[in-house]
Amino acid sequence: MLLRPSPLLQAAALLLALSGVAVAQTPPLTKQPAGFDGFNERVRQYLKLRNALPNQRTTKRQAQIVDRRRTLADAIREARPAAKQGDIFTPESTQQFLTVIRDTLQGMGSAKVRKTIRQGEPVSGVHLTVNGAYPVRVPRTTVPPTLLLRLPRLPDKLAYRIVGHDFVLQDTEARLVVDLIPGALP
Repeated sequence: MLLRPSPLLQAAALLLALSGVAVAQTPPLTKQPAGFDGFNERVRQYLKLRNALPNQRTTKRQAQIVDRRRTLADAIREARPAAKQGDIFTPESTQQFLTVIRDTLQGMGSAKVRKTIRQGEPVSGVHLTVNGAYPVRVPRTTVPPTLLLRLPRLPDKLAYRIVGHDFVLQDTEARLVVDLIPGALP
C-alpha cells in the first residue's frame, strides 16, 4: 500500500524546494564603488577618535541631556580642532556621493524621492560648518530610503541629513556637523 503525503506536507516540500531555487538565483552583492572606500575608512577613524572620549552615563533629565550633548560636542571639537569640509567627504568620495544622489533624483521613482525630501519643512538661510552645532531649529530631514540603500551604511552615532541643498554627515548624539557636501541636491 502506497501512502500519499498530505497536501500540507506537499506544500511545505514545494516551498522548501522553491526557496532553495530562489537563493541559488539571487545574484551576489556587488562591491561598493571605490569612491566609498576612503569615506568608510574616514568614518571609522572618526568613530575611533570619538569612542576614545570619556563616556557619560545616560539620564532622563532634559537639562543633563543638553549639558552632556554640549560637553560631548566640545570634546569632539577639541579632538578635531582643524576639522574642515572634505575631511570625511574627500573629493573622490564627494564625486561618488554626487553621482549616487543625482542618479537617484533623476532615475525611476525619482518623483517619490524628491517628494520625500520636500516633506520636511523648507530650510533656507542656514549656514552649516564642520564642527559646528546642528541648529536646533532646523528639522532633521531624513534621507529617503531609496537613496539610503545606495549609500554606505553608517554606524548608529552618525546619520545623513539634508539641509536645504546640502548633504550633511551628522553626529546624532553630539548634534554636530561632522562634514558636508554643499549644493549636493538640486
